[in-house]
Amino acid sequence: MRKIRLGVVGCGIAARELHLPALKNLSHLFEITAVTSRTKSHAEEFAKMVGNPVVFDRYEELLDSGLVDAVDLTLPVELNLSFIEKALQKGVHVICEKPISTDVETGKKVVELSKKSEKTVYIAENFRHVPAFWKAKELVESGAIGDPVFMGWQIWVGMDENNEYVHTDWRKNPKHIGGFLSDGGVHHVAAMRLIFGEIAWVSAIAKDISPLLGGMDFLSSIFEFESGVVGNYTVSYSLRGDDRFEIVGTKGRMEIFWDRIVLNGEEIEVPHQDSYQREFEDFYRVIMGEKRNDLGDPLEALKDLAFIEACVRSQGNRVSVSSLL
Repeated sequence: MRKIRLGVVGCGIAARELHLPALKNLSHLFEITAVTSRTKSHAEEFAKMVGNPVVFDRYEELLDSGLVDAVDLTLPVELNLSFIEKALQKGVHVICEKPISTDVETGKKVVELSKKSEKTVYIAENFRHVPAFWKAKELVESGAIGDPVFMGWQIWVGMDENNEYVHTDWRKNPKHIGGFLSDGGVHHVAAMRLIFGEIAWVSAIAKDISPLLGGMDFLSSIFEFESGVVGNYTVSYSLRGDDRFEIVGTKGRMEIFWDRIVLNGEEIEVPHQDSYQREFEDFYRVIMGEKRNDLGDPLEALKDLAFIEACVRSQGNRVSVSSLL
């Protein structure tokens, strides 16, 4: 089995805590051969965690080195477009952390670049690899709750000064729309769309409650899927509470957790799988031509972002999600 030579670009929290553990478990598929980061000491520290990759001062030097088949981009969101474009110009595959870009308009440029290139552009949305969401989709489609009518998801993250993401410079001064609302929110939209498909319209209120967090940190929305299912999505990154994800149908209801689903009062266990490892395995299969890029498709990532942008723009008014696309 041929290994993909991987260059890690950006050695912050996501690279260290989310990607590296997954890649270590996939050492038969990937070899980290090169690293670079805006702060060289971070790249050097990361390299020690990996083994013996070459540390480069500049991204362009890494791309020109001939040492990589693909790059893993874990960068401030505003850099995604330019760094993806440079990789494709050098004939290098890309896996890039979500959101796809700062807003829908620049995200469209990523989609166009991916369409024109023979190389893979894979947006790393790990929620599309969470088994519990796939199980929920399966149960809904099997008629386990009859015809689905409503889904509600309330998420209370409650970030404070002890959360390391809060202190990331580009999150404190976000250039991506809605700040944490899009940074974290595209995860939630990906899960909702995985289960129910496209979202037709949304009406929402977004607020900036905490001075600690950069940009808006509270969102409450009502929306409708093209299938007719009505949704409510409420998320706060500053307030604490009890999360709840439920789906109600004409013949029952289910509640979704990370490791189980409660269907009409009965628990269905869902075995844990590392969603980051699953996305890198999928990325590998796409590069090797074993499957199409359906789970990392930039267009799907753009649709996730379009919902959040529609929410931010809404100010209580109804916004068609497709009008942004």
